[in-house]
Amino acid sequence: MLFVLWFKFGPENTHKVIELWKHFMYPSGVKLINRYLLIGRHTSLAIFDAPDEESLIKIAGPFSGLGIAHISPAMELKEALKVTW
Repeated sequence: MLFVLWFKFGPENTHKVIELWKHFMYPSGVKLINRYLLIGRHTSLAIFDAPDEESLIKIAGPFSGLGIAHISPAMELKEALKVTW
């Protein structure tokens, strides 16, 4: 399933977050789509495909002492437009 993670951190943790991202290894089974740094927002963003909830914990856990991780399932807009209710 596709997920978007945005990680909000304090300016004092910028260097620590960047260093952690430099060496971070995604759990097996996770396919990274891309990562971004939102300039001036103290926020990093990652889009990835993950097989299960355990993977989400393994991704967010190492950053937990540096800020707040938000993870949401995502769907391509062209697919979402096909959904009816």
